[in-house]
Amino acid sequence: MARTKRGKEFSFEKALKRIEDIVVQLESDQVELERALELHQEAKELTEQCQQILDQTQKKVKRLVGGRNGYRTQDTDLEET
Repeated sequence: MARTKRGKEFSFEKALKRIEDIVVQLESDQVELERALELHQEAKELTEQCQQILDQTQKKVKRLVGGRNGYRTQDTDLEET
């Protein structure tokens, strides 16, 4: 789960949804400057947390590698595939 510096916990999907909601609010031109800055900071924190989740998940990704005795798993870097 993603946790913002404000202590709110979000799953990756909920964090992305919250970021999308923030973008819609910021694009509406109906947000006062101070609130816009708060929303921007929240989105930045959520983005950082999502990136951490992605980084951790990337390390866990396995790919199937064919072998003589069937398949085995091998850690892989997503950038290599």
